[in-house]
Amino acid sequence: MEGITDDPFRKTILKLYPEWDYLATDFLRVPSAGRYPAKHLIKHIGQHHYEIPWVREKTMYQILTSLRAFTTEVVRDLEALEIPWIDLNLGCPSNTVCGNGGGSSLLKDLHSLAPLVREIRKNYKGRFSAKIRLGYGDTNSFEDILRMLNDEGVELITVHTRTRAQMYKEPATWSFLTRAVQVSKVPIIGNGDVWEPEDVGRMLKETGVHGVMVARGALKHPWMAKSIRLGESRIPDESRLAKMKEFFTEYRSQLESGSFFERGVVKRSKSVSRFMLDGIEGGEQMRRKLVLSQSTAEFYGHLNSFH
Repeated sequence: MEGITDDPFRKTILKLYPEWDYLATDFLRVPSAGRYPAKHLIKHIGQHHYEIPWVREKTMYQILTSLRAFTTEVVRDLEALEIPWIDLNLGCPSNTVCGNGGGSSLLKDLHSLAPLVREIRKNYKGRFSAKIRLGYGDTNSFEDILRMLNDEGVELITVHTRTRAQMYKEPATWSFLTRAVQVSKVPIIGNGDVWEPEDVGRMLKETGVHGVMVARGALKHPWMAKSIRLGESRIPDESRLAKMKEFFTEYRSQLESGSFFERGVVKRSKSVSRFMLDGIEGGEQMRRKLVLSQSTAEFYGHLNSFH
C-alpha cells in the first residue's frame, strides 16, 4: 500500500507481530527515464530489511511500471542487489496510476503486457509474482490474464476480487478465486474484504486458494496474524484500543528514528490509523479527533485518552 508499508511500518510489524508470513513494500515507481542508484533501491526495502537475510526473504519488493518505463534496467539492478522477490503491481486502481499507463490499466491490453512480463522474467532469477484485479472494466479477460501470467513465468498470482471499475465500492467476489485455482498452474493468493481473523479461514475453505493477502484489514488489525495463531476471533473494544496504543507507541519510535520530522510523523500516523477504529463503539468520534490533530503531541494525546 502506497505510503503505508514503508520501512518504519514494516519494522513495527516485524517487532510486534512477527507471526505474519510475508510482508510487502509499498510500490517502487519504475522511472520513465534513467535509472535509480543502488542506494535508492535499497532504501525502498529498508537498509534493516536488506541486511538481514531472513527479513529480506519474507519481503515482497513491489514494483509499479508501465510499457514505456525503464523496467528492464530496474529489474536488472534488483537482480544485481540479490533482491529475492519481485512483485509486479497490476492491481492499483488510482486515476493517477492508470492515467500514466500503470497498475490495473495494463490489464486492458494483454498483447502488450505479455512482453513486459516476459522481459521481467528474462532478466530476473528470483521469485516473481504479480497482483491483479479481475479485469479493468469487466471480467471478460480474467482467465486469459491468468493463463498469460502462467505462460510468461510468473510463479505466484495474488487476485484482488474486484475489477478496476469497481474500485473498493462493491463487495469482493470470492467465487473468482475458485475459478483462478482451477485455471492457474501456479499458486493463487486471495485478496479482498478480509477484515477479521475468521475471514482468512473462510476464504481458504470456500475458495481453495493457497494463501491469503490482507491489505486494508491489516491496517484495522495489524495483530491479525497473531490472533489467528492464538485462535482469537473478535476481541473486545478495550483490548483493541490497548493493542492500538501498543502499535502506535512503536510506530512513532520507528518514524522518529527514521528521521521523519514532526509533519511526517503526524501525516503517517493519521494515514495508518484510518481503519483501526472501525467497529469500535464511538470509533468515528475518536477517528475524527485523530484526523484533525495538528501535531504529534495532539495525535498521541488523543490516542492515549481513548479507553
